[in-house]
Parts: sequence; structure tokens; C-alpha cells
Amino acid sequence: MAGPDVFFIPGTLMPPSCFDGVAVPTGASGATVDWMAEVRPCGMDAVVRHVLGRAAERGPAVLVGHSTGGAIAALAALRRPDLVAGLVLINSGPNMVGHGAVAGMLERLTGPTDDAMWEEFARANVPGGSPGEWIDAMVDYGRRIGGAQAAAILADQAAIDLLDTPPRTGLPVEVLHGALDAKRTIGDAKAWAHVFPDAHLEVLADCGHTPPLERPQAVASALGRLARRIRTARA
Repeated sequence: MAGPDVFFIPGTLMPPSCFDGVAVPTGASGATVDWMAEVRPCGMDAVVRHVLGRAAERGPAVLVGHSTGGAIAALAALRRPDLVAGLVLINSGPNMVGHGAVAGMLERLTGPTDDAMWEEFARANVPGGSPGEWIDAMVDYGRRIGGAQAAAILADQAAIDLLDTPPRTGLPVEVLHGALDAKRTIGDAKAWAHVFPDAHLEVLADCGHTPPLERPQAVASALGRLARRIRTARA
């Protein structure tokens, strides 16, 4: 039996190519949802509906969300549990109470933007010395998407606290967190267990905010663990 479709959901201002190095389990198909380009205006409700529309195409899907994409994936699973077979949540959290950068980002995104700002944002996503093509791809994507889209989704995300929702039991969830992340804490990652009691957390040493770029094999391994958990649940 083929595995469920896998949909990758990037973080705010992260190009779809950030997931190019992540392999999906044997028998599954994978696709990245370019939600910042595909949904305008860019609000959480509209993006969640868009993702659920993709998941509905061939039945329950696995959602892999990075940063803001993690919140989108989690909301999708809570709103339509029949369409989500499992989650991988990467360097995210159920709210933005402790987010280390959102206030400053919102202030800057609502004003004039230039390549220097996009580069600053890009470099905050990855460790120093990361490949220049990662930075170039993020700068190009930010330039194409624009500040208004990013500000809209971040403001919406900041207003949501999934810790206020009843926990969703029985859903297989893998949580990954880069230990060197300056934006999100390990506490944010651990908090997912209050929303999804069956969440399993793995902390990645020597990894920052963006494991899909920095540690794609670790993301693929999390997908493999999730696939096995889904098969066991179905047996």
C-alpha cells in the first residue's frame, strides 16, 4: 500500500526550494505548498483552507510544517482531522509568546523594503557560514513575495494560541527543533505536547532555525518514523 501524500509547508519568507533536499518515504509522493505566492491576501484562515484543499485531493495527508508552516499544519490538523494522517512540526510552537524576532520583523515589514533587509532576515534563518545560494534564494523570494504578505501572516499567527484548544489525541506527531535556533526555544517545541499528546520530540544539536536546509536527512528520518507510526496505527 502506498503511503499518504506528503505536503511540505515552508515558514514565512522561506522559498519552496528549502525542502528540496528532504526525501519522502518509499511509496509516498511529496510536494511543497508555495502558500505565500498562492494565497493572497495571506491570512492564516485562507492558508489553512488552501492546505486542506491540497490534502483533500487524494485523502489524508502528512503535513510537514517549518516555523509558521508548523502553525499552519497544526491548525489544519485540528480543523479537519479526517484530512491529516500525521504531522512533522519543525522549529515552531503553538503560540508566539516567546518568539525572539516577530515584533521587530512586523515593524520593518510594514515599511519600505530592500535587499539589505531581505538578506538580514535570510541570515537570521541559518547559521553563519551557510551556503550563499541559501541566502540568495531567500532574498529573491522575499523580494518577489513582498513585505505586506509576510506582515499579514505573522500578525495573524501572533494572535493565535493553540494552547487554548482542546488537545488532539491519537494523531502521530514528530517534533524537530534545532538547538541553536535564536527565534524559537526548546520550550516552544515541548509545548506541542499540550496540543498533540502523542508528539515525539527530537532536538538537533548544532542546528539552527531551518533543519530542512541544515539537516535534511534528519527531517527525512522524522518522516520515516512518522510513516511507521501511521502504519502501526492502521494495522
